[in-house]
Amino acid sequence: MVVTNSELLELSIKIEREGQHFYSQLAEHVGDPKVQEFLKLMVKEEAAHEIHFKKMLETEGDFGWENDEDLKQLIAENFQTDIFPPLEETLSQLPRFEGLEKAFDFAIEAENVAIEFYRILGKACNNFELKTNMLMLEKAEMEHCKVVETLKKRVLENLS
Repeated sequence: MVVTNSELLELSIKIEREGQHFYSQLAEHVGDPKVQEFLKLMVKEEAAHEIHFKKMLETEGDFGWENDEDLKQLIAENFQTDIFPPLEETLSQLPRFEGLEKAFDFAIEAENVAIEFYRILGKACNNFELKTNMLMLEKAEMEHCKVVETLKKRVLENLS
């Protein structure tokens, strides 16, 4: 499997776009205004990341990603389907408490996949500026993960 720089950037855009949609939908199902506010902030951050990758796609260069075996493996294992499942499907199959808990678990797992993806992109990159950008995105996704874990705890405490 050969993965081009363009395909990796398109995949990055897809990850961020799916995150926006997921967090936007999740905000509609959470009653706590503070949690809704944080989820809407997550939507904005994912949108900013998407814009960043679109700009990179416009000025695409040789980033050194095309021959990295770790990237190929990560893509084969995690990106054959959408990393965020349809939220309505999750919530309709389970009671409200379990559905929200599962939704937050999906978000945490998706953030962890994004962390690993950006870590490998940075490691494989031969462009110093881009390597630095990937490190910053990796750290941003780590923060997202922490925020989602905190929001999960708050929402589930309020429901019980």
